[in-house]
Amino acid sequence: MSDRRQSLLDAALRLVEEGGLDAVTIAALTERSGMSNGSIYHHFGSRAGVFAQLYADSYARCVAAMLPALKAETASEGVRGLTLSYLDWVMANPSRARFLYAAPDHADPAAKMAEFAPVLAWFLDRMAAGDLRTVPPWALEPVVMGPAHESVRRFLLGVFDLAEAREIVADAVWAVLKP
Repeated sequence: MSDRRQSLLDAALRLVEEGGLDAVTIAALTERSGMSNGSIYHHFGSRAGVFAQLYADSYARCVAAMLPALKAETASEGVRGLTLSYLDWVMANPSRARFLYAAPDHADPAAKMAEFAPVLAWFLDRMAAGDLRTVPPWALEPVVMGPAHESVRRFLLGVFDLAEAREIVADAVWAVLKP
């Protein structure tokens, strides 16, 4: 991604952090980024295009942080590693995490699924081998990762100590998938 595009996405992320999604207007982006509105439209097409790219970029960074956990030797280590990597990414990137939770309607479902494909394949392979409880793929995010998502939501609200709870959350996710 070009430096100009990344600079604009960084400006959009700061605006979201300061005032929510409504704070991200083309005028605010031009002021914050120093780019002309023509340049913004050239790179992203619209305000929605900025959000779509910011979502894709943030989601890709989140998934990339989890990928090393796929090298775990056991299913338990892998599930716990994926969960802990996700929680650690959230704690290190609260603005991006907050955006992902605030703007799910800006996700491109096909792009999101393509980004998540290595993680999904890892789960499906272990389920097929009997190393994990078999659950339908649609259940991975809302059901399996439910404890992680709720903990993250509370952390992002400032009412939950995610660092203290991360091991307990990883245990809860493993408990759902344990064969």
